[in-house]
Amino acid sequence: MVYVHNSSSIYHSEEDPFDVKAAWKAIEPKTIRRTDRFIQLALLGAYQAVDHLELPKETGLYMASGQGNLAVFKRLRDQRYIQKQPPKPVDFINSLSNTSGFYVAQYLKIEGKNINISRLGFCIETLLLLAEVDLEASVERQILVGGVDELQTPLPFTRKTLGICEERALGEGSGWMLLSKERSGALAVIKSERREMDLDELLLYLQDMESSVSILCGQRMEDEVAVIQAHSRTAEVLKNEESFYETALLGAIHDFIENAAGSRLFIDTYDGRYRVVKVDIL
Repeated sequence: MVYVHNSSSIYHSEEDPFDVKAAWKAIEPKTIRRTDRFIQLALLGAYQAVDHLELPKETGLYMASGQGNLAVFKRLRDQRYIQKQPPKPVDFINSLSNTSGFYVAQYLKIEGKNINISRLGFCIETLLLLAEVDLEASVERQILVGGVDELQTPLPFTRKTLGICEERALGEGSGWMLLSKERSGALAVIKSERREMDLDELLLYLQDMESSVSILCGQRMEDEVAVIQAHSRTAEVLKNEESFYETALLGAIHDFIENAAGSRLFIDTYDGRYRVVKVDIL
């Protein structure tokens, strides 16, 4: 089994601008050079999740993002095609796929496996599944898992690329969890269902679920909530109504661990398929 030992979540909507640089400077007065806003979001969330612990050097760092550091790509595009200038060296370096992971590992002084996943749909589910497999196979003893998404502008274009309706507010966040196979001192147990399901398979899966388990439907599940309520024995079926960003699942899990008890299924969908993550509070 895989246990959650620490978690944190930073979340802000498009209506609530967040000065990441100022928040990070309040923690670390000596600003880490050559970092941009995306990297600072990652650093801030990871710092809060670790909570002053001194991690073993071999701790792994597994990170995911729905869009990656898209802001730095936009800057490089503008420098090359609008300003007709060579890219700034700092932006060029920060455009690498896992620069943010490098800075987080450097700050926390960890040297384990450092990977980064960026994809639309199921990015956190994929990351959690990879972390769980590596922990259960004893490839890693402890993994710091993180998900970071920065709010991108212009907002109408971002909604279109993410496949989000105009009524849904966009957000950004940095959610992190420290995972291991050790039960002692853990906050919760986490388990990712290893298969994708269509809706009929999901409903069959939910029929065997205990009635005491609550369900949180993901941000892309506009029509399924009523169907799930009608086909499951679970008394509580909720919809995640927070502002949208791809890695919001980690924030939702953190909120559940911090503020609730019992067991919860976190269900999300992408392209007609469904994935499930189960969390049991200890």
